Amino acid sequence: MLLASLVLVLEGDAPPKPAGLRGFFYGLLRELAPQVHDQGENPFSLGVGGGERGYWARISLLREELYGRLSPRLFALEGQTIRLGKPFRVRAVLQEGHPWAGLTTYPRLFQAPGGPDLPLRFFSPTLFRRKGVHYPLPEPRLVLESLLRRLEGVASLPAPEGVREALLERTGVRWFEGKTVRAEADVEAVGFVGRVVYHLPKATEEELSWLWALGRFAFYAGVGAKTSLGLGRVKLFSPRKEEG
Repeated sequence: MLLASLVLVLEGDAPPKPAGLRGFFYGLLRELAPQVHDQGENPFSLGVGGGERGYWARISLLREELYGRLSPRLFALEGQTIRLGKPFRVRAVLQEGHPWAGLTTYPRLFQAPGGPDLPLRFFSPTLFRRKGVHYPLPEPRLVLESLLRRLEGVASLPAPEGVREALLERTGVRWFEGKTVRAEADVEAVGFVGRVVYHLPKATEEELSWLWALGRFAFYAGVGAKTSLGLGRVKLFSPRKEEG
């Protein structure tokens, strides 16, 4: 019941392209886990980033057996040169010690929930498929439904019906700050970036446990459409720290 986010710290003369990382990763899947694409919801998400201090590529694995198959090959990349559209030297492969690296278990997602306010920061453009078009606003139902569907699909953890109804019907927005930006994807699209504090009023302990589990799961799974191209990269944030 493990899920992990591995970060490849890169050396190169330009930022890696999301499509380059996806092509590299799909090559690994074809070799080491060819059955993945026949299993419904993708049990992974991808992302790229960086700036003056260097570049990185992120591979999140949402199933323990996938981690078991791919992680030895990924850790062995340290010191090697790989092609992510362009060649990059892999300086390090991290599952801790980087803001986008991490390792946890599904039971731990549900432990020690916070209060009725769930703060999420959307770092890369986030969008949803809605009525045949891409929709760029992080409405509570769209965000939580995306996460519930992914959690059930990759970990077989369906929410109790009463909890699901509470999350989707009662959760609102307490505060948000953001904008729409062009998304770098395989189609022309626009997504949302920014910060949102979701609020679930009069929540039971079980409802809060699920609300915060979904918020923690979002760090690994991403939110919305095209997470294999780095869209929907999200993490919890501390409103008080950011305001200070």
